[in-house]
Amino acid sequence: MTDLPATDSETGFRIKGWHVLAGMILFFSVIIGVNTVFVTMAMRTFPGEDQRRSYVQGLEYNAVIDQRRAQAELGWTAAVNLAEDRVLIRVTDAEDTAVMGLALEGVLRHPASTDLDHALVFSEARPGVYSAPVEDLPLGGWTLHAEAVDADAPFVMERELWRR
Repeated sequence: MTDLPATDSETGFRIKGWHVLAGMILFFSVIIGVNTVFVTMAMRTFPGEDQRRSYVQGLEYNAVIDQRRAQAELGWTAAVNLAEDRVLIRVTDAEDTAVMGLALEGVLRHPASTDLDHALVFSEARPGVYSAPVEDLPLGGWTLHAEAVDADAPFVMERELWRR
């Protein structure tokens, strides 16, 4: 048995240096392109911060602790209901008496996208019950954050809600 040397004419194709270079450039171009698309999509759907100015809020956290302590001393409680087109909050004091005359503002936050958040302005529907309209609220989980503005007594609440 004799081995015959292969020539270009017998094999038809040979990988040369520029083929390898072109393959590597093409491979890494696809990887970089896909990574760029994924990073762009991720940054558009979630910018990376849950709270605006989170660093400053961290520095002022002792004031938040004092506010929560003052709110706990009031003994106020809140019951929340998410109706079809409204968010209802019933605020009562330690003796289960309705707390009237609050100016409540809030926001319904979507856990996956800040673009779906809804700002809420509450009005007192009946004594101690505050109502805010909500339009086009998608199904799913929501976080309600509400607080009394321009009130003598501090009141801030946060509740997890589910719209079915």
